[in-house]
Amino acid sequence: MMSDQKSTVVIPCAGKGTRLYPLTKDLSKSLVKIGNYKMIDYAISECILGNIDRIVFIISPKDEQLKDHISCINNNKKIPGLKKNEYVDIDIKIVEQKIPSGLGNAIYLAKDYILDDSFGIILPDDLILEKKSSIKKMKSIYLKYKINILFGKYVSQDLIQSFGIIETGLRYENLYLTVNKLLEKPNPEDTNSNLSILGRYYLNVKIFDYLHNLEPGHGGEIQLTDALSKMLSDHRFIVTEFEGNHFDVGNLRGLELAEIYLNNNPL
Repeated sequence: MMSDQKSTVVIPCAGKGTRLYPLTKDLSKSLVKIGNYKMIDYAISECILGNIDRIVFIISPKDEQLKDHISCINNNKKIPGLKKNEYVDIDIKIVEQKIPSGLGNAIYLAKDYILDDSFGIILPDDLILEKKSSIKKMKSIYLKYKINILFGKYVSQDLIQSFGIIETGLRYENLYLTVNKLLEKPNPEDTNSNLSILGRYYLNVKIFDYLHNLEPGHGGEIQLTDALSKMLSDHRFIVTEFEGNHFDVGNLRGLELAEIYLNNNPL
């Protein structure tokens, strides 16, 4: 039965958080406080509310504070969206990214810890503040159609060159846009799309074949988008379009906007 499939989510949190300096001078980016919780707690909450079986955290080798915080998840009674005494029992794996060589490399390090034929990815600095777990929705779509899923958000023209952009085709099952092409931070003149890749993915484990021996791309790093582009020529992808509350908390302005939102809409 489909429901017997074990689910895994990979949360990469080895980034240095340079865009959040000086907050990250002595603190892991994932431990920066947003509202009443730490950045990583919102990603953890999304997994717990999504009935995910295992979380694989990719962290920097010397990040003992983050390691300690993660190790206490099942005893931590302070996770957004959870009732005070709610029982939490989620399998946790911590993997060290010894050399910071990009998101693609971070994801590849999770290869041996995936429980089934697919897994989700949550980028914690793409903060989504919704009552329902986005990764849960993506998981259920994957289980129904066995198809790779990206999360898309429409952005204004001036932001196109800051994001990975999805060019789309006809709708799959009359519901979800199919992915024709992925562009890493293109010039707005080079695309007619303004649908950006948001930091949620649900992928078949075949992605690891494309990440294996992948050449460094943008910024000299192993880019997940490059692997997805290669995979796209052999496998079908769809997009779920997101229109809820999203904040890029990897920068100070996004952090400030998230704080303002949470002050007015406490969880």
